[in-house]
Amino acid sequence: MLFNSIAFAIFFPIVFALYWFVFSKNLKIQNILLLTASYVFYAFWDWRFLLLLVFISSINFLLGLLINKPLWKTRSSIWFIVGIIANIGILSYFKYANFFIESFINLFSILGFSLQKSTINIILPLGISFYTFLSISYIIDIYQKKLQASKNLIDVLLTLSFFPIILAGPIQRPISLLPQIQTKRTFNYSFATDGLRQILWGLFMKIVIADRCAIIVNEIFHNSINYSGSTLLFGGICFTIQVYSDFAGYSLIAIGISRLLGFDVMRNFSLPYFSRNIAEFWKRWHISLTTWFRDYVFLPISYAISRKIPSDKLWVIKTDIFIYIVGISITWMLTGLWHGANYTFVIWGGINGFFLIIYQVLKKPRKKLLKYLKVNKDNLFLIALERIYILSIIIVFWVIFRAESMGHALDYISGIFSPSIFTIPEFTLFNSVFTTIILICIFILIEWFTRDKLHPLFQLEVVLNKPTRWSIYYAILITIIFFAGKQQEFLYFQF
Repeated sequence: MLFNSIAFAIFFPIVFALYWFVFSKNLKIQNILLLTASYVFYAFWDWRFLLLLVFISSINFLLGLLINKPLWKTRSSIWFIVGIIANIGILSYFKYANFFIESFINLFSILGFSLQKSTINIILPLGISFYTFLSISYIIDIYQKKLQASKNLIDVLLTLSFFPIILAGPIQRPISLLPQIQTKRTFNYSFATDGLRQILWGLFMKIVIADRCAIIVNEIFHNSINYSGSTLLFGGICFTIQVYSDFAGYSLIAIGISRLLGFDVMRNFSLPYFSRNIAEFWKRWHISLTTWFRDYVFLPISYAISRKIPSDKLWVIKTDIFIYIVGISITWMLTGLWHGANYTFVIWGGINGFFLIIYQVLKKPRKKLLKYLKVNKDNLFLIALERIYILSIIIVFWVIFRAESMGHALDYISGIFSPSIFTIPEFTLFNSVFTTIILICIFILIEWFTRDKLHPLFQLEVVLNKPTRWSIYYAILITIIFFAGKQQEFLYFQF
């Protein structure tokens, strides 16, 4: 069920009314209602995979209890390992089985052996990467004694399938979501109105900006061989806008819906395209995922390596740099693979990891160089230069991310950096493209001038009177109605 669909427009008001006006005094029934709503929401796509979601959630509920208090003198670590293997195994089967089979066959063909190529007809369950990560974090936090395993099945099932975040995040970890589910919730007007504002702005980002950009992006990427370098560059820029407004828009809607239900869900985007370096970009982009990988992959790997190296240097490399290189390389290979079973994602992750390593290695020399040149780090020209540079490489990264294969990505990038980049872009349906460009410019300006806020409509009541605020709300709503692009599925549903 899409947030921007008629079905959801009918579904959510019914849930909201029952939740606050009928069952508001009974926490247990509220949670049962939310769990039922979550399963209806998920089953709306394909009811068969609801059984998988229920199975995974139930298994992790039992594993949590066993890890928390082992039976038959079995050690917690054994149940923990079983849980990690089970979760990763299920995710790997549904998401990577064909990828690994094809890679295995290709490897043997390079070695001179010919194997018959065959794949398994596996449908990727919607949101499996997200709810699997929720499950993994649940058992890890219990094992590390950061979270007490709940004996209430409904609470755990709801934690691992809460409908606003089940399909594409934010990945709100059980350590913060479960206590909210277990605590009585009261309706908070200011909390709810902020949620409505986030929903409104998220719908604008998705329906007006992302969906309109998608039309241009699909045309250019699917027929990239026919377009000039300038047009390909324009397509790359449009996808850069699309992937941000689509996913950040979804996150805002999810956060807003959660707030209407009395839940505080973490911020997932913090204006990443205004970053000055690659490290800052990944602290601002898909925050729930990057912090998940930081806490459950990068830091444990770094800690494990640090215990094995007794000296300050390993050969000629400082130990801290060596640890960072190994940790980042593994983390970003897995981050790329998490996004999909395609070499484009793996290489995309590897390139991001490489640039993060380069940034870390050059961080101190950069400071010394700026000090030598007597250039302040807050110099406006330097800030502008750094932002243009990081945005330029991000556009190239997104081309790899969007391409159908590495061959397609290399052809697309080489097409951009051809002499035809200096020609005028070729626009079909010029009026439509021109309108989209105007809307994108307005969107970027609004984001820039409200960059110090959690979102552009945050706390408008503090600075604007009621008539002005409602004029803005109606203007956004009218824009959504009259300038909506063709409805597209949210990009991150495929992950």
